[in-house]
Amino acid sequence: LIWLRKVQYDGIHRNFLNLVDHYHGRIVRAGFASRPKYSGQYKDFPITVSFSTEKKGERRSRRFYVSVFLQAPGKLNYTIMAKNWLSEPEKQALSGRNILWLSDGEYLVEVTDKKFLRKLDVKRIEEILSHLHPFAYVLVSKRGLILEKLSRNLMQDTEEEHLRPLFEGMYALSSLTPRGKISS
Repeated sequence: LIWLRKVQYDGIHRNFLNLVDHYHGRIVRAGFASRPKYSGQYKDFPITVSFSTEKKGERRSRRFYVSVFLQAPGKLNYTIMAKNWLSEPEKQALSGRNILWLSDGEYLVEVTDKKFLRKLDVKRIEEILSHLHPFAYVLVSKRGLILEKLSRNLMQDTEEEHLRPLFEGMYALSSLTPRGKISS
């Protein structure tokens, strides 16, 4: 099992070498069978790509996620989550929260204050989401963006041609400006 994991990590490492060729940066890998992580630049902002696993569900099946952190400051703080990523108790706990459903109920956006919902350019966000789809969540904050995407094939999902739309979409989300003036 360790050997298979190492072979997979070596393939992902090769994919990250392609990212170094396209966006410069470096690959961090601690040892023989450790997970590689890419750190570089995208449009003059630091970007990091890594992956994680979790055991979820009754059968405790392993899920893999590709994670992207772009240190491009957003103009507003909000989170966009996929409906199918939320557990049933989480879906039931949405009542009373500051949310708006997007993309025909496939995603939802949550803000800390209801007045911020009116400031979001929903049409533009939905347009950007069509390029990011499918993903688990994206957090947009004034410190940067974090996106996690459920992966069925880490080797494929860490290739530059699959990551580029994520980079572009995240950068576009960071560039969105609020509609109108936000009063305190």
